[in-house]
Amino acid sequence: MDIPKTLIDIVRDGKAALFLGAGASIGARLDGKEAPTGNQLKDLISDKFLGGEHKESELAYVSELAISNSSLSNVQSFIYELFKDLKPAEHHMLLPNIRWNSIFTTNYDRIIESAYDGNKDRLQNYKVLVSD
Repeated sequence: MDIPKTLIDIVRDGKAALFLGAGASIGARLDGKEAPTGNQLKDLISDKFLGGEHKESELAYVSELAISNSSLSNVQSFIYELFKDLKPAEHHMLLPNIRWNSIFTTNYDRIIESAYDGNKDRLQNYKVLVSD
C-alpha cells in the first residue's frame, strides 16, 4: 500500500491526529495472554453485573445496563482492575516515536499511556482528558 506523500509530510511535521478505537489494543498482553477483545469484555461485564444476560448486545449497551444495575464507579473499577496490568506490544511502543498533534481513543484500557510511560525516548509527553 502506497502512503501519499502529503500524509507522510503531515505526520512528519507533527500535524496528524491519531484516532484509535476497537482493535487498537490487539497484541497487548495481560498476564502473558492476549488482552480481552471488546466482545470478551462485554461478556465479562455481563457475567459480573448482569448475571450473564444480554451477551448478544453491543458492549456499549451492556456497559450502560451494568452501570444502571450497579454504578458507574463499580463498573469503572471492574474495568480498571481488568486492564491495569495490560502491557503494550512492540507496535504500541512505536507510537511515542512520532510527534502527534493529538491522540484520541475510545478504548477502556490505558495501553497508549503505558506505551508512552515505557518509552524514555518519547518525542512528547501526554495529557489525559477523560469524558463519558
